[in-house]
Amino acid sequence: MVSTIEETESLPEEVPQGLKFLFEEWLEEILNETEKILQKEPELSNKELARRLGVPLEGVAYLRHRLQSKNF
Repeated sequence: MVSTIEETESLPEEVPQGLKFLFEEWLEEILNETEKILQKEPELSNKELARRLGVPLEGVAYLRHRLQSKNF
């Protein structure tokens, strides 16, 4: 698996490695789900996207940012 967390975004060292891997897997899955939803409905509001994904509104802003970075 390719790490989805960039060097500047790494989790603290005190977080166990196994937990870091679980987080990276979850982040990759939710990014893929976000991408699928936005491909079907690109004009979807952040509020609605947050509701569908079950994440906070701040999380949606981060996910959109990650997808934009990934696509450039």
